[in-house]
Amino acid sequence: MLTTDKFARVMTVGTHGTTYGGNPLASAVAGQVLDIINTPDVLTGVKQRHDWFVERLQAINSKTGLFKEIRGLGLLIGCVLTEEFAGKAKLISQEAAKAGVMVLIAGANVVRFAPALIVSEEEVQTGLDRFALACDRVKSGVSS
Repeated sequence: MLTTDKFARVMTVGTHGTTYGGNPLASAVAGQVLDIINTPDVLTGVKQRHDWFVERLQAINSKTGLFKEIRGLGLLIGCVLTEEFAGKAKLISQEAAKAGVMVLIAGANVVRFAPALIVSEEEVQTGLDRFALACDRVKSGVSS
């Protein structure tokens, strides 16, 4: 990051992030990507994929009771943990990794999904099968 000493002192690792960073080439590429994404075919596909995720996450939740809310827009989806599992988002993400699927966290109480906009139905099902195993392990108090 290019900045003055005054600001560099507070801009430590993890305090600031950027996707495009003002780089002209990256910004031009981002503009082209947005032109592709903002087409009816892609947007309809995102809605369909969102529905696949939410339906399956609701099924996982009906079995485990881990989430008090499943929220999101498009394919940025967050599962807010219940009070009983508050603070265990990192544990869930670690168990998911052991099961072979990567999930993100948004603080200590939200497990987050941010898949590719073109993720296949088979990939969603496989990933959520693995996520379900991780959720079962967390629910039962077993860590591998």
